[in-house]
Amino acid sequence: MLGLVAAAVAGLVVTYMFLTRVVVKRFPGRGIVGVDVHKPNRPAIPEMGGTALLAGICAYVAVAALLGSLTNETMAVFLTVMVSGAIGVADDLFKLDKRVKPALCALAGIPIVLLETHPSTLVLPLSVTFNIPTLYPLLVLIAIAVTTNATNMFDVMNGVASGTSLIVLASLVLAWFMKCFFVGGMDVTAIFGAALMMLPTLFVVFAYNKYPSKVFLGDTGTLAMGGAVGAFAIVFGLELPGVLTMMVPITNAFFSIFSYGGLFERSELRTRPILVGADGRLSSNPDPGAPLTLTRIMLLLGYEGEEEVFGGYMLLTLVMALIALASGFLAWGWST
Repeated sequence: MLGLVAAAVAGLVVTYMFLTRVVVKRFPGRGIVGVDVHKPNRPAIPEMGGTALLAGICAYVAVAALLGSLTNETMAVFLTVMVSGAIGVADDLFKLDKRVKPALCALAGIPIVLLETHPSTLVLPLSVTFNIPTLYPLLVLIAIAVTTNATNMFDVMNGVASGTSLIVLASLVLAWFMKCFFVGGMDVTAIFGAALMMLPTLFVVFAYNKYPSKVFLGDTGTLAMGGAVGAFAIVFGLELPGVLTMMVPITNAFFSIFSYGGLFERSELRTRPILVGADGRLSSNPDPGAPLTLTRIMLLLGYEGEEEVFGGYMLLTLVMALIALASGFLAWGWST
């Protein structure tokens, strides 16, 4: 366990150093910046902050491996995150086709399949189970494609994607301990290893990405975080809690795709769904051509400021996390 703590400290330090020394100080000089469209003055913010997340978890894995504390489950999560993040780097730098990116993201689930760290049985509430050893590998690829792209589309405002991903991952760790309590016979080291790899590094990134953002995640960060969520849910047998905790970003993606009429990139939007006033207040764009996003619906319900919308998304995600934990009790506790 001391090896995991040492690895977590290394990951946290490397994430912070990479953010402050590389992303914040050097990326702007290389033109790696994004425009904060929800501020009246539209400031340029350092982009691709997700590279710091990747650097941090690489440091974690290197130290954990040297100290003999690296588990198969942590390796599966790590490789999934790295492949997802690499696809994000390619998208940030070269702008992948909007139809190619989701297909590539599905490939990020291959390490889970190859390392055989996925279960073969799907457990639902009230002791309903499905034994699907042949079908499950295909579900792994689909699940990773969904969580990565839903998280990517959920990077709607300062801190939303990183903050909600923190809640989702933390709730999945809690759900695993609930499962361990009711089912028993599981290795605590595995979940600790994966949790210490992701949560401290992601917290550092969130601290710089929260409102008002000093750093943007880029697709590098959002795809990596989505890969982590999907990997946690699959590797640790938390499929139902994983789906429930992801309902807010999944709902946002559904609204956006349905109203636009298909997959799209933000750069393709001719009419933005959100209007920004001179005082910084946000409002829903009444133009019929504007996509119906979840953020637009929240503004119609009375939210006005960016910070308010961020708080609303965090609250919605927390509520879904609590529902997910309740579903865990029904799935594992009902039969005990």
